[in-house]
Amino acid sequence: MTEIKMVITDLDGTLLQADHSISKADYATLVELGKLGICRVAATGRNLMKVKQVLTPDMPFDFVIFSSGAGLINWKQQKLLMAMSIPADETGEIIQFLMAEKLNFKVSREIPDNHHFAWWRSSPCEEFERYLNYHKVLGDAVQLKENDAFPISQVLIFLPRDAEHFDVIKQKVLKQFPHVSVIRATSPLHPDFTWMEIFPEGVTKAHGVEAVCQLTGIPKENTLGIGNDFNDMELLDYTRLSYVVDNAPDELKFRYRNSRAHHEDGFSYAVRQHL
Repeated sequence: MTEIKMVITDLDGTLLQADHSISKADYATLVELGKLGICRVAATGRNLMKVKQVLTPDMPFDFVIFSSGAGLINWKQQKLLMAMSIPADETGEIIQFLMAEKLNFKVSREIPDNHHFAWWRSSPCEEFERYLNYHKVLGDAVQLKENDAFPISQVLIFLPRDAEHFDVIKQKVLKQFPHVSVIRATSPLHPDFTWMEIFPEGVTKAHGVEAVCQLTGIPKENTLGIGNDFNDMELLDYTRLSYVVDNAPDELKFRYRNSRAHHEDGFSYAVRQHL
């Protein structure tokens, strides 16, 4: 039986409940893991400001991987350990390319200020408006100009929920910019939309976990991961034992071990299979 020394969990739709809280059972499991000396890691697509909306510094985590792996923070010390970005010259080219493709997108400033962003609207899009209206109160939200170029941590493109369309756009992006990471995520705002995230080269949640493994000396063979969406796939392909909660897409449930739904303490259920 694999000895677990590190547990990594996604937040939204995996550990967090619908009201963004952690259930009593899952919180108790996190505390118990700490008592056993097991490293506890959250790995999320949220930026650092949005992480701090749901996790307080005294919560039982050792590390938090945020912005899908572009950032890493020692949670107990509240010390930023990693912040990756795309340089200004390449950003300018990416912005011009996406404008020419007539896409709706936003670009985030560098970490830790990536709650500030600039946006571009090419056509009417209800998903874009939902995102803009919600997030513009959390930071600066300014309209892009065609000649803008500045370092960024992420590009977020709003697309209809169509896997084929996503793959077409992804291939165009990677052909034009081979040195970036492209990640797919189901929209947390509306199920009819998919988000395409463009990050600096190598950025994934798995990259963040690898960094934590190097910092702690814990081998990947002693890791357990749990997630719920497509942006967790690199993480789940990296960890030795990998679970998805029951509310994950069927495609992922065929690929990884299955746990209970997030609102049924799926995190605790997965962990307790190996303690």
